[in-house]
Amino acid sequence: RKKPTRQPRRHLLRTVIATMAAVDEFGYQVVVEVFKRGLDLAQRKACVCDGQKSNWTVWEQHLKALGFIPILDILHLLAYLYAAAQALGGTAKECWERYKQWLTWAWSGAREKLMLALNAAVAAVGAAPNDAAESDRRCVIARTRTYVANNLEKMDYPRYRKLGLPISSAPVESTIKQFNKRVKGTEKFWRKHALEAVLQVRAAQLCEDGRTERLWAMPRPYRPARPP
Repeated sequence: RKKPTRQPRRHLLRTVIATMAAVDEFGYQVVVEVFKRGLDLAQRKACVCDGQKSNWTVWEQHLKALGFIPILDILHLLAYLYAAAQALGGTAKECWERYKQWLTWAWSGAREKLMLALNAAVAAVGAAPNDAAESDRRCVIARTRTYVANNLEKMDYPRYRKLGLPISSAPVESTIKQFNKRVKGTEKFWRKHALEAVLQVRAAQLCEDGRTERLWAMPRPYRPARPP
């Protein structure tokens, strides 16, 4: 008898928000969407982001008190680990084995071992001078060590998997690409106030809660298609 393959579970409902506003205002839009969706009432919920500080500021200010578990996107982490493993040097096999070991420690929750290994790597290559290029191997390794140290508490991946929580922001990244196809490109030029409206329409189109229909059903005052 053929063993059934596991199929990915589709989200029950996707909603999307976007804005040209600064991250402080965007944080309030995020929490409004959370309450509209009733996500604050979920027993298990997560905020999955890369290591950008502004993302975690939104979590700290708006989502932490609601019980959202902060999770560092593992795909961003593995990119940092791979870069540092290569920068440390050695044969191709040695670099690959080093990367596998570091990623295994991250995946299995052995964060202390990973941190010790990165500290040792930084010590082995030494500190980079102030005028060193970003591609300098000392900078690459130090940057990875700092990235891991800043996000260590958000890397308990065995616990997240046990809870059934996502550990990658790939769905968000793919959604961003759908925005980019609409608003970016060498042949696209936007007035700033017009682009905000385009983002709102595109976000509504990507939502699955009938938002597009409600948007187009709203009455609109007549005005020229192009501003004077």
